[in-house]
Amino acid sequence: MKRALKWVILIFLAFFAEQYFLIDGITLNFSFLLIYLFAIEHTFTETEQKKIASSELLPLLFFAMTGLIEDLFQGIIGPAIISKSISGMFLIVLTRQLFFHWTEIFKTLVIFSFTILDETIYSFIVIYFFSIEISSSLLLKKILISGLINIPFGLILSWKKP
Repeated sequence: MKRALKWVILIFLAFFAEQYFLIDGITLNFSFLLIYLFAIEHTFTETEQKKIASSELLPLLFFAMTGLIEDLFQGIIGPAIISKSISGMFLIVLTRQLFFHWTEIFKTLVIFSFTILDETIYSFIVIYFFSIEISSSLLLKKILISGLINIPFGLILSWKKP
């Protein structure tokens, strides 16, 4: 119950911050931090590490639900579900394959690169399938700012984890 309440509060705070904090009219991608934190907590628990073939169904469901909530705020269904699910599953694969202790520098690199992956997939889907025009300089600025802003928040959330 305590864990579920923690996740409800984190989800509420992430989407609240995503909707109300803008930098030069650019929305930030705090919902990826939920994906990152869930992947880390799910993968590095003692019960999951003891399993030989652990289940990816719960993380995939969480990633898709996070994407659905983001899509509902955006008004188009699909792009965030796909981008959150793909980037989240790549993150799960990365955490399953690595057997050494994550350093803060490595966490920084993972948060930055996977935020960029998530934003790139989302932007590609929106531009290609929904024919929304975005200038390339604004798109690059949005992707880089989202990646850079997520680093300190991701490091704070994953403090003393793996």
